Amino acid sequence: MNADSGQETRLSTTIDLPTVEDVKARFDQLSALHAGVINAPAYVRAHFHEKFPARDIAAHCGLSRFQFSRSFHHIFGMTFREYLLRYRVIAACERLQRADMPVTQIAYAVGFHDGSYFARMFRRYTGMLPSQYARLYASVPADGAVKL
Repeated sequence: MNADSGQETRLSTTIDLPTVEDVKARFDQLSALHAGVINAPAYVRAHFHEKFPARDIAAHCGLSRFQFSRSFHHIFGMTFREYLLRYRVIAACERLQRADMPVTQIAYAVGFHDGSYFARMFRRYTGMLPSQYARLYASVPADGAVKL
């Protein structure tokens, strides 16, 4: 419940990532240079939990690091690093909702190699610490209503 209004509040992850479909809809025809960047989200889904150099993702997309960085930002509206951070935080939220492993273990499982950095990034995108998120989510009934 919202303390001021007495209304129920739903807990949700409000971190947005553009989808490949969104990108394709915005750009009727992607130039050959930009078309390779469309492969980046699939690479992230498969490798987000790993540490990988920028040259690996660029090579996967058939571009130089510079071309990849420029094209990714142009097409997705954010840097690749920002996209990857958001993806990792979303993955952490999903795992924290299940509450089946400790926060530190979740941090490592989604690709963060420093617990304090994970906590800072998590807080940046969700407004709360991972432990707070896990506790709050643990108190959520099946209908998703949270009492605040």
